[in-house]
Amino acid sequence: MSGLLVVLPIISTTYADGCVESLRRPDSAAGLKAEEILVVDNSRDGFCESRYGLPTYRDPDGRNLGVARAWNIGVDRVLDGGYDYLVLMSSVMLFGPELHTTWRREIEQWWGHNVVEATGHSWHLIALHRRLFETIGRFDPAYYPYAIEQVDWCYRLRMAGLEHGFVHVWCNALSMGHALHAYVVNCPADPLLDHYRQKFGGDKGSETFTMPYGSKPLDYVVEEPIPVLAERYGLGEYGVGWW
Repeated sequence: MSGLLVVLPIISTTYADGCVESLRRPDSAAGLKAEEILVVDNSRDGFCESRYGLPTYRDPDGRNLGVARAWNIGVDRVLDGGYDYLVLMSSVMLFGPELHTTWRREIEQWWGHNVVEATGHSWHLIALHRRLFETIGRFDPAYYPYAIEQVDWCYRLRMAGLEHGFVHVWCNALSMGHALHAYVVNCPADPLLDHYRQKFGGDKGSETFTMPYGSKPLDYVVEEPIPVLAERYGLGEYGVGWW
């Protein structure tokens, strides 16, 4: 085993306070060490490091990186640091006391599988093996600030023939809602759906391309500046938030 890294994007205290408190309790069903957790601070005022005392990444320009870019911070550290797994954790997760097992112990039991998913939590709590990123690349940051990035990534998994080796496990935890649907951020769906259609030749379930954009490599993405995406998607007119 070469270890794991948890990436935990946080945009507000709405759910994050309870999540971090449950992670740090001595008998937490998460079973994680503080040094295994990387908070990505997407908040407006950059409060995470001082408030939570966990390893924290903050965009140098103080931008809200969105979900895909935040996850990609973890992807890069896993690949560069020689970790076996990237664990994606949402700040809506709330861990109770350890009952029979922990989330980390369940990953260890199935170490080497492509995906270890916490039953009932889907992409709020999921461990992805590094070989998947080595094969199909990172998450597409064009899905900004959030939504559909995991659908895109999973379709590329299917293109690569890697939709297997998924394990579902249990630990004593709840997901308290959707952290990104709080009042602090919002986004229109249509531009993100249009991007998916252009990339894969149709909606989810009706894709016609067998490679991104018909002929691009599986890891091909165009990483445009956040202000460019915000203007194109009309984020300023659509709702509250920041970028």
